[in-house]
Amino acid sequence: MSGGSKVPVLLLPMSLGIGGAETHVVGLARHLSARGWDVRVASAGGELVKDLAAAGIEHVTAPLDSRSPLDLWRAYRIVSNEIDRRRIGLVHAHARIPAWIAGRACAKREIPMAMTYHGTFVSGPFWNLFTRPGDRTIAVSADVRDYIAREFGFNREDIVVIPNGIDLEVFRIPAPEDRDRSRRDFAVPPGSSPVVLYASRLDGDLTRVAEAAEEAALILRDKYPDLLLLVAGVGGGQEAVEGRASRVNRAAGRETVRCLGYLTETFPAYAASDVVVGMSRVALEAMASCRPVVVAGPGGVFGPVRPEIERALEERNYTSRNAPEALSPQAVAAQVGALLSDPAKCEALGRFGREQVAARHSMDFVTTETEGVYASLLERTGRDQGGTRESSARQ
Repeated sequence: MSGGSKVPVLLLPMSLGIGGAETHVVGLARHLSARGWDVRVASAGGELVKDLAAAGIEHVTAPLDSRSPLDLWRAYRIVSNEIDRRRIGLVHAHARIPAWIAGRACAKREIPMAMTYHGTFVSGPFWNLFTRPGDRTIAVSADVRDYIAREFGFNREDIVVIPNGIDLEVFRIPAPEDRDRSRRDFAVPPGSSPVVLYASRLDGDLTRVAEAAEEAALILRDKYPDLLLLVAGVGGGQEAVEGRASRVNRAAGRETVRCLGYLTETFPAYAASDVVVGMSRVALEAMASCRPVVVAGPGGVFGPVRPEIERALEERNYTSRNAPEALSPQAVAAQVGALLSDPAKCEALGRFGREQVAARHSMDFVTTETEGVYASLLERTGRDQGGTRESSARQ
């Protein structure tokens, strides 16, 4: 289904703030649009709405991030009106609240709904009442597929695994001038100072990971006195992370940690770095940018992405779930330090990471797989590519 006019599609994330699922939705919308799909997005809004506008994709604001009964009703009305106004033929939800709302709107209109699970949502008697599969359900990794089948009673055989997609043109192999320009832009002191990047949302347990990375920078300073840790991200824990950075810098007697806040473009930060610490989408973007990645998160530390553990990481979407080593500044420092001491290994692991993303996580690959799900749904519901019921078309 790669050419011509196709059924209008409505994508429904909770919001379009900073996050892996949100970035994936924007990338998917852009690539579907480029392939001839009439795509619209509804969400509570956020920083990434401007990226949709730049691609000429319409965004509709709806409170899809709220469990308030009034907001749920408002969101249902807005989504329903958009489906009717734009003659939407397929809805693709990307979170639990949007799926719960869209499921009712789609059932009333007899149009199909796909649902992507981007993580392991909380389960339990109350939550399970609001957790539903799509007419086709997508999981971003094998362990998410197994989790939603086990916790929510979904049929495991009906769940297709399609990973998050990375734009390989945006996240490319940096040229020497990319590295030099990025280091100048981030005011990295000239010379061979090693630069480590930690990037994530700064919320909840992720705040603890950022602080562990900051303390790891202080440990690494003994061997690398000019090391600079860049911390990219915003969120409720930002004040705590910035406070920890100030304490580390005072203890080091120089700037060792610099908090960057929200970055409109993350590729320059990858280009400027020697090693990246993070997980999930950050790990994949850094790998696509040919950078060695230490996978660390609330679940612990896996260490560098390397052939021996690549399959295990792929199965859990490069998150830290069930990592072999507990999260600690010492564990992060040991893994980062081992890479910084071996530039040849850094280069080899950077190439390896790029190869893995190109093979299974390119936005082109993910869009093609998603189109396959859409095709199966439209065939199942008796609609042609334009969204018209075949039986009606024949009459």
